[in-house]
Amino acid sequence: MKSYYGIFKMEFKGELQYRAKAISGITTQIFWGFLLIYLYTAFMNSNSSNDFTLLQMTSYIWLGQAFFAMRYVTLSKRVADEITNGNVCYKFVKPISIYEQWYFEGLGQKIAATLLRFLPIVIIGVLLPNNLKLMLPVNFEAFILFIFSLVLGFLMTEMISMFGVYLTFKTMSGKGAIGFISAISGLFSGLVVPLPMLPQGVQNVIKYLPFSFISDLPFRIYIGNVNIIDGLKFLLIGILWLIALYAISKLLINKSLKKTVIQGG
Repeated sequence: MKSYYGIFKMEFKGELQYRAKAISGITTQIFWGFLLIYLYTAFMNSNSSNDFTLLQMTSYIWLGQAFFAMRYVTLSKRVADEITNGNVCYKFVKPISIYEQWYFEGLGQKIAATLLRFLPIVIIGVLLPNNLKLMLPVNFEAFILFIFSLVLGFLMTEMISMFGVYLTFKTMSGKGAIGFISAISGLFSGLVVPLPMLPQGVQNVIKYLPFSFISDLPFRIYIGNVNIIDGLKFLLIGILWLIALYAISKLLINKSLKKTVIQGG
């Protein structure tokens, strides 16, 4: 475990050096936050819903932008290059699991990127007028459960990203593999459209899929759209999904590693 912590720490420190990248990310997320809020405000004014208020919607959007780096399913270009150009062979000589090595690399990068971006966006969101602002948590219990569910969502994001690693082995195209998974994840996690704005029948299916635990569940707990009892139930379901995804993704990647053929000398 000490080796994986060292990998995590190295990637974490490396990502912290990209401050210009963080500034551009903050600017982009604030721009998209305003854009999405104005778009969905117009939609909600013509399609009112008592279950999802305007303040809850604006808070949902700002939370999504603040923690965008944490919940966006992506694959490190370095990992994709290692697979496609054959440099993955160097991983085999290290006495540690390749799967866990890639997983902890991704965790370190995502946490560092999130820490550099989320606070300015949260501060700006809280200080905005009522029709644009980020609300405070509905209560202390919801905030604590929000933190736990946010961590679960973060682990889930990187776990789903590992399926992108598997597809890269199968297709030898990192962009195609992760693009496919990112599109599905973004749609079903609330990244594109807040899930409470979808038809109830669609919500009843999506809320049990692993993608909804990435961001929709923690954000809805924060804004009070999901109560504490239901939040705890869904948190348990999310943990079961996390275990299942770990077992399946590791099995698939290990099978791919066993069949890996490195050409050249």
